[in-house]
Amino acid sequence: MLRLSRDEISALLAGFVSRLSAALHAEPFVADAGRAIGADLVGSGIATPELLGATTTLIGKYLLSKPHLDELLGAFVAGYTGALVDQTVAAQEALRRAELADRRRDAAGGLLRNHLTRLPNRRALLQRLGAVLDERVPPARLGLCLINLDRFRTVNDSLGYRSGDQVLLTVAHRLERLAGRGGHFPAHLGIDTFVLLLEDTTGPDEVTKAAEQALAAIAQTFPINNGYTLPIGASIGVVERATTGADPAALLGAAEQALAWAKRESRGHWTVFDPDRAAAENARHALSAQLPDALTRDEFVVHFQPLADLATGRSIGAEALVRWQHPQLGLVMPGRFIDLAEHTGLIVPLGELVLRRACAEAAGWPGDLLVSVNVADAQLRRPGLPAMIRAILDETGLPAARLQLEVTENVLLDPAELGTLDEIARMGVRIALDDFGTGNCRLAEISNLPVHNLKIAACFIDFLRAGPAAAGPDRTVLTAMINLGHDLGLTVTAEGIETAVQREQLLAVGCDTGQGYHLGRPAERFPNERC
Repeated sequence: MLRLSRDEISALLAGFVSRLSAALHAEPFVADAGRAIGADLVGSGIATPELLGATTTLIGKYLLSKPHLDELLGAFVAGYTGALVDQTVAAQEALRRAELADRRRDAAGGLLRNHLTRLPNRRALLQRLGAVLDERVPPARLGLCLINLDRFRTVNDSLGYRSGDQVLLTVAHRLERLAGRGGHFPAHLGIDTFVLLLEDTTGPDEVTKAAEQALAAIAQTFPINNGYTLPIGASIGVVERATTGADPAALLGAAEQALAWAKRESRGHWTVFDPDRAAAENARHALSAQLPDALTRDEFVVHFQPLADLATGRSIGAEALVRWQHPQLGLVMPGRFIDLAEHTGLIVPLGELVLRRACAEAAGWPGDLLVSVNVADAQLRRPGLPAMIRAILDETGLPAARLQLEVTENVLLDPAELGTLDEIARMGVRIALDDFGTGNCRLAEISNLPVHNLKIAACFIDFLRAGPAAAGPDRTVLTAMINLGHDLGLTVTAEGIETAVQREQLLAVGCDTGQGYHLGRPAERFPNERC
């Protein structure tokens, strides 16, 4: 029967060792893998039982000194005792099983190094963090700099993945060099995300200094194969805290949140994690997640704040204001959830709910009292809004002239929204320009709008608390805004009136109507009384 030559055995085992060294790259479990595969080789006759101990020893030696590859191969070949061709098939099956085990271990996240940069990966970082937290005693501290490359995807998309890999390898080298000087632990967590772990820190300043150094190192240009150099920047999330009560995953999560703030605010700088800011943001996210169910459970209620004639004090109507009757938080003001509803798109069904309830309530008010309802830009972009308004007016019996819709100056930026507004105005519905003065509205644009009322933002009347002494530029601007509205044939309403002095001063400069706590607080039912 045909025996394998020494060279054939060498080639066969070289494939095994090559895959072993490439896949495991000096990790603690290499010796275990070597013992398992060595047992398969012994069982198939490729190696003698005596060789198993020597193999394990050499693999362990290989962990410390990679040049011993030839020695490992030589030991396998020297121990060969006459394998046959059919035994070679068994050996190949053993290698296939080992390769499959490698892939399974890789999929489970067993490898502790990034396959490209060879820096420790996320799993390794979490293990290191866990060890640091277990070993340190109070008042020990640590810090994290979570680093994300700015616009790295552009490099891959425009110059190809080879250039992208060059950038990642260069970043890894620079961070490794920086970490070596400072005694830090570098890691490569994802495609374009790295980290520096600082142990036994003395305070936030030490960590932010490391962040500055990392930014400076990364900001140096990157040479790539085709002769180009690339400017690459980064953003960094910084965490520094005591080890007491810390958790590896929570620390990394805090760094990720700080990194998100840094990228949102301005790329190319670092941001320190702020627990209070994080708590507020997390609370907002929790509210956002509860919005859909709140709509389904009918948790939103509508309150009405009076609009009054400043000269007579007579109520002319009320603005509909939505509130969230939260089962745990109580009555939640719109400032906490309206922008969340706009961001998620739920402002459209929420806006319809408010409009429907406001019209139904106002239909029972006496005389010609109007109800004013805020309409979001997202609602105006829906082509079915005029038809929906017409249907609600028909259902509730409220005359179109007693409904006023409040829009912001953003409507001027979208011709489609202007078209929708024109169609609604032709139905006889009044249009008010809300928070006038806070946007970029020009005089010529206002004159072309189907607007009946200007609502001046509260920030423009706050100075009137000082009474007649409140002169100067602020008063000049306010007077000009009121005169502008009158010149265009519009009524003018001042928002945020909280004192009798403000009301008197607004009357003195010719303002028509007002709204604010001095004239009436929001209530579930419209208080039909003189203010």
